[in-house]
Formats: sequence, C-alpha cells, structure tokens
Amino acid sequence: MQSSMLRSENDIQAIREFITRLAPHSTLADFDEQMLLPTVRATVRIFTDEHKMVGFAYVDDYDNLWFETDANYPFLRELERQIVEWGIACIKKRNQETGVANTLDCSCRTEDTRRIHLLERHGFGQQSTRTRRYSHPLDLPIITYPLPDGFSIRCVQGDDEVQSLVCLHQAAFGTDNMTVEQRLAMTHAPHYLPEMDLVVVAPNSELAAFCVCGFDDPDKKVGYTDPIGTHPHFQRMGLASAIVSTGLQMLQNAGAVRAELGTSSENVAMQKLAEKLGFVCISEKLWFAKVV
Repeated sequence: MQSSMLRSENDIQAIREFITRLAPHSTLADFDEQMLLPTVRATVRIFTDEHKMVGFAYVDDYDNLWFETDANYPFLRELERQIVEWGIACIKKRNQETGVANTLDCSCRTEDTRRIHLLERHGFGQQSTRTRRYSHPLDLPIITYPLPDGFSIRCVQGDDEVQSLVCLHQAAFGTDNMTVEQRLAMTHAPHYLPEMDLVVVAPNSELAAFCVCGFDDPDKKVGYTDPIGTHPHFQRMGLASAIVSTGLQMLQNAGAVRAELGTSSENVAMQKLAEKLGFVCISEKLWFAKVV
C-alpha cells in the first residue's frame, strides 16, 4: 500500500468518483467546498494499492478527520491505522504552529458500529454532542410565515457581500467559525445556487438573518436549508421561520421531494424551529475526540 499527497485536480476527481461508488454510505459532507480551501487541501492523503484507490483522508479547518475506505480491501485495518496516524500528524503540526492543544475529532452515524469500534480502538473518546439530521417532505403545500413590516427576503449579492455575510454568521452563532475564505468556498462550489442563498434584510438595510439552500443530489430531489442563523439584534421576531419556509417553497418549486437540515444536539432553538416547520429527526451522528 502506498500513500501520497494531493497532486492535481485529477486526484480530486478520482476522490469524487471513489465517493460516488460508496453512495449512499459516504460519511462526507461538502467535499467540493472543502477542496477549495488551501488549508484543507494540504491535509489530503490518498492511499492506493496497485494504482487503485483504497482510501483517502483529510482534516478540515475545525480539526475534524474525514475519511473513506474500500470496505473490501484485505488490509483494511492497516489502512485505517495509517489514516488515523495521518490525522494525528496533521493536528500535531497545527498545534505546534498555533500554540494550542486541539483534539483530533471525528464523527460517524449512530448505527455504524464498525467505525465506532475503529475510533475507540484508536483512542477516541465519545463526546456528549451529537449532530441531528432532520427531514421535511415536500409533497404537500408549504406553510409560509410572514416577515415583520419593513423586512424583506432576497438572494445574496455575490462576492461583494461576503464580508457582511461572514459577520452575520459569526454574530448569529457567537463564534468565529466562519471566515471569508470558507464563505467563498461555499459560493464557488459546483453545486452552489446563488438564487437559493437567502438573506433577510431589515428596514435599515442591515442583514438580519440567512439561510443557505440547495441540493444534496445531482437529480435535485433532496434539498437542504442550512446553515440558518439570525443576528442577535433580530431574534425572536420570526425571521428564521419566514426565511426557511421561503427556502422550502423554492426547493419544492424546483422539484425537490424532500428537504433536510442538520444541527447540533446542543442547539435547542434550531431543533424547535425545525419541529415547528414540520421537520422530523431522521438520524444522528456521534462525535469522538482524541487527545493529540
């Protein structure tokens, strides 16, 4: 078995094809967006045997290890060991550069007992936080929620508005977990639909809320309505209900049969919003962390 760093766009296309062969069991999210970030591309490791890809791994900007493997590879355990070691090496390098002591994190579906055992075998500890996935059928009329007087919904206005969108995202979530580079990666990804990247504008022209919509599949049957957020100055005004219901209607009009969104188990407000709008929780991901 050999391994190599990412060398060209041909490697990215090979990974895409590898992921497609794994569908619908792939655990990755937003692969194309991630590959637009130089910091993430620098962590991609491709594993081959006799010139055939048997797995790959990378670490995103939030120190999460993402990887896929060929389940039929005869030396699977050794491949998984090398993947974990690669993730550890990436985090060690980052921690040395930043002077912090972040953990290497990884997630998996609650029913994926094999990956759970893999992570536990390599010293990952399960965390209390989970990621919940919600689904909303789109075969019935969508209940739309009105905006307060003076507010309006429109699509974003291109790259010139990215800095304002980043500030809105950071304010809505109270973190710095969104950068200009990451927002540009979202808008430059192949599947991005600018007409479905929505914002609520306040009467004073300030951006008050946002909801990024689009499709998860090439057939455009499964849509998504996240991330979602509202600036603290405009919370509890019904803006999230209005913008998400607008997004649902747009997805329905575009032919989607269902919409999905994800949120942390700690985000109670988002869970309540999803349930209010008719979403139902359909799955959960567990999170694990390894001290490096």
